[in-house]
Amino acid sequence: MSFNSIFLYSQKPSITFERLGIDQGLSQSSANCILEDENNFLWIGTQEGLNKYYGQNFCFEIFKHDLVDTNSISDIWVYDIAQDKNGNIWIATRYGLNMLNPKTRKIKRYFQDINEISSLYNNEVFSVFVDSKGGVWVKTNDVLSLLDTTSGKFTHYEHYVNYFNTRSQTRFPIIEDKNGLIWYGTVDGLNSFDRNFEQSKRYKFDSANPFSLSNNFVTAIFEDSKGTLWVGTQDGLNKFNKKKKTFERYYNIPGNENSLVNNSVKAIVEDNNGMIWVGTDGGLSILDLGNNKFYNYRNQANNPTGLSNNEILSFYKGSSDIIWIGTNGGGINKVDLKRKKFEIYRREAGENTLNFSSNVIASFFIDRDSLLWVGTYGEGLNIYNRKTGHIDIYSKSTNPAIVDDYVHAIGEDSDGKIWIGTRNGINIYDQEKKTFSLIQDYIPTTAKHLNLNSNRIYYFLEDRNKNMWIASERGLIKINVKTEDIKIYRKNFRDSLSLCDDRVYSIIEDNEGFLWIGTTNGLNKYDPKKDVFYQYKSKLNSVNTISHNTIYSVFEDSEGIIWIGTAGSGLNKYDKKSDTFVYYTEKNGLPNGTIYEIEEDNNGDLWFSTGRGLAKLDKKTNTISSFTNDDGLQGLEFNNGANFKSKDGELFFGGTNGFNSFYPELIKYNENKPKTVFTYFEKTSTDGGLSRMYLDDIKEIHLSYKDHTFKIFFAALEYTKPEKNSYMYMMENLKDEWISLGTQSFKTFSNIPPGEYIFHLKSSNNDLVWNEEPISIKIIIEPPFWQTKWAYVLIILIVVGSIYYFIEVRTRKLKAANHILREKQSAALEIARQKEELTVKNKNITDSINYAKRIQEAMMPSEYLFNKLLPESFILYKPKDIVSGDFYWITEKNNKIFVAAVDCTGHGVPGAFMSIIGFDLLRNITKEQGVEEPAQILNLLNEGVTETFVKNADNQQVKDGMDIALCVYDKENSVVEFAGALNPFFLIRDNDIISIRGNRFSVGMVDKGVQHKFEKHVIPVKEGDVIYIFSDGYADQFGGPFGKKFKYSRFRQLLLTVHSLPMRKQKAFLDENIISWMGELEQVDDILVIGFRINKL
Repeated sequence: MSFNSIFLYSQKPSITFERLGIDQGLSQSSANCILEDENNFLWIGTQEGLNKYYGQNFCFEIFKHDLVDTNSISDIWVYDIAQDKNGNIWIATRYGLNMLNPKTRKIKRYFQDINEISSLYNNEVFSVFVDSKGGVWVKTNDVLSLLDTTSGKFTHYEHYVNYFNTRSQTRFPIIEDKNGLIWYGTVDGLNSFDRNFEQSKRYKFDSANPFSLSNNFVTAIFEDSKGTLWVGTQDGLNKFNKKKKTFERYYNIPGNENSLVNNSVKAIVEDNNGMIWVGTDGGLSILDLGNNKFYNYRNQANNPTGLSNNEILSFYKGSSDIIWIGTNGGGINKVDLKRKKFEIYRREAGENTLNFSSNVIASFFIDRDSLLWVGTYGEGLNIYNRKTGHIDIYSKSTNPAIVDDYVHAIGEDSDGKIWIGTRNGINIYDQEKKTFSLIQDYIPTTAKHLNLNSNRIYYFLEDRNKNMWIASERGLIKINVKTEDIKIYRKNFRDSLSLCDDRVYSIIEDNEGFLWIGTTNGLNKYDPKKDVFYQYKSKLNSVNTISHNTIYSVFEDSEGIIWIGTAGSGLNKYDKKSDTFVYYTEKNGLPNGTIYEIEEDNNGDLWFSTGRGLAKLDKKTNTISSFTNDDGLQGLEFNNGANFKSKDGELFFGGTNGFNSFYPELIKYNENKPKTVFTYFEKTSTDGGLSRMYLDDIKEIHLSYKDHTFKIFFAALEYTKPEKNSYMYMMENLKDEWISLGTQSFKTFSNIPPGEYIFHLKSSNNDLVWNEEPISIKIIIEPPFWQTKWAYVLIILIVVGSIYYFIEVRTRKLKAANHILREKQSAALEIARQKEELTVKNKNITDSINYAKRIQEAMMPSEYLFNKLLPESFILYKPKDIVSGDFYWITEKNNKIFVAAVDCTGHGVPGAFMSIIGFDLLRNITKEQGVEEPAQILNLLNEGVTETFVKNADNQQVKDGMDIALCVYDKENSVVEFAGALNPFFLIRDNDIISIRGNRFSVGMVDKGVQHKFEKHVIPVKEGDVIYIFSDGYADQFGGPFGKKFKYSRFRQLLLTVHSLPMRKQKAFLDENIISWMGELEQVDDILVIGFRINKL
């Protein structure tokens, strides 16, 4: 019997040993010591360095000795490792003690100094141990020492004479018991050390005392969960009674398989079930304290899942219910103690195994006495009492005998008779008389009308009229047991309403009384009233017919849906209304296209046996899960006909290497969430250079724009099936969505634009239980200088400065020319010439200003863009001069529309220069920095403006700035966010106006010593709301009958008057109104008004 819930049965449990060795990346095959640290990394000390394991093949980082590198470990031969409360890894080697800081990767070495008594006593350090108080203990050949990690000094407590001068490559154990005593092993006995009194006590072998230690060479010490001390020696295992100070000895007894496997004990550990695991030079023993028996495991040739080597050096009980076993020459063995999802029943070599006649399973049945009937391919029938473990085997050569050893079908009729179908006939079993008979004796007419020789029987079905239907290799057989009438249906090539093929694999009766028959050449639906067969066959290039003509199984679920399993073309779901089929294939998650058998569990989910494992269809979510050998299957390949569901919901599926049974509702999934870690980082520059950086404590990575390709490596530190751990990532600011990587434990990026990104990562275990707390690392890719914001500002300033310089020079020349003209008024001809020159120069100046205007207009968004983003909107834009200090701005990002009305200090050319700088800063903040919140945008704009106009080292500021009204329309959430510098925000709803004032300071106009922050206002909006933002030009315009300002109160009333008009008419009305108001007076400032209406949400 091969049970997978370890140690719940009296038989020797079957254990799977998974191996990690040199072929998987381990530096050397002798694992002297193993440790799982606080971050779940696994550390393995070998004879060729210290290995840090990330959970997958070839994911080892190896620390070795380097003669020229003082930051390497002091020797490659690692005896022992431990971790202190600060996370440091202590490494005992053949030459020196080492402390490794995993975060900084710095190594501190400790050596013997013969001139300093407080130095390491001997350079060969066999053991290192960290006690509950943080003390670091080391064991050399003759001395136990305690290290003061602050001063770096050792206190040596125990000296003794090594009478035999014994040397060993074995580490001497050190432990601390629950009472705080330190226990350690020597070549001359077991020692306990009381730190409080600095007293040591030794326990030794005494040939005259059978309750003394079995041997003085102590190689292993372990305290179990009950406080019992276990001591391993070179000659036997000892159980120490602390009260009586006596030892109970365990030895290997030749011929007794339930004794210790070997007397040379090297390692001891306890599992979660209280079993004591003992590693020896001759294999593994597991002591069951309940019956005081050892279960022994040795290396077996040609068994890849057995113990890799008999000489065991170390144990470690890690997370996820895993025990790690270090061997001498066989690398590491991993044993997963978690209960498998499926029970396995199979015949195996050795003792305490189920004695089935064969592991190749063909059929199942459970009788009224709860006995399990198991039919095999060529090895007869097994009747298994699962309570007692007894198995009765029947074949054609036993007494009583069955007609053939190939038992492909077992069924029961309404009279309680069990029908057994073989390849050469049928037996009938009477459950009351406990007798087998041939069908010819049970139904005499079959002897005359039914030839069953060489006719394989695949299935039995008794219909609602108590007719027995038999699916066979040579047709479909119908028998009325009472009347003994027999009818055989076969394929008739001339009749389209006949059976599709003579070979019939499966047959069911649906809830309407129709029979569904699966054959090797199509599916039939049989109408018993009309006695006709309707045919369903696959058609080339058709997506509505059945997917394949070879039908292994037909099943009706509890909802009356018909499901069909095919050979190689997946699962079919029959739609009765449309008379069509829906397909499920590997693309939908099936492990294989061959569906042998189908069962429904008590939750309504479907289970399928396939050619590559088991699969489950969750009908509620329409998702498929697959299961493999790792989940406890008998094997990946299952057999046709080998399935059964018991009355209490237990499912059975048989294959080529035994069979599985399970209750689906009791399946336990791995609930251990993995710890997600970054491991290392690789980058490739444009010159082809490759460099690696470990990411133990790195939060931020800086790259040059020349580093065009880089990889981030990571791991999910859950070791059940690490190759099945899955990952998802999001690269914030590149693509803000989670993307699945499957089981790939790295991500490659190429040619990412310069910028700041954050790489987020989540991981799951083998059963897709996710750790939803992502880890993150920032990645900054520096741009080339010519793509920096300062380069852009410099270019703009050069262009604008050149224009300004040209205008200034020309203006000065014109003033000089005018001065000359006034001085030479007497020369009329000269005056005329100067006027002509002035006209030309004025034209040049005007052309330059017009050119500047074109630059400014090119920067601002077009009305087309404005109307595209805000279909119901207008812009009233009236510069006072050719170029303007007012500008408007709009953009869209992440379904949000950003709109700004900006009034730069001054107007004309100075205001235009300021508008260019403001426009570029807004674009940089929203597009490149990705800021979406309006107050933060204004804060960053404020910083950008002040930084741009620093005049000298005293940080004096130019008194220039911007008044701005900025709103962000979030269409998804139906809100508008507003922030303002002096300029307000108006919203008109239901003929009422809502006014929100901006902060009472300008962008860039910072008071010395005062740091201002802009405030954000969030305004829910609805359809029909009208929003206005503007500069102060309209309200400050002089005019009217008394030449006074228009003022905001009049402007508010005007907007209330026009807000219901179409937006174009509003613009026209506002324009006409201000022109009328000005009359003969000049425009005093640039005018900008933006209005838009909220459309349907």
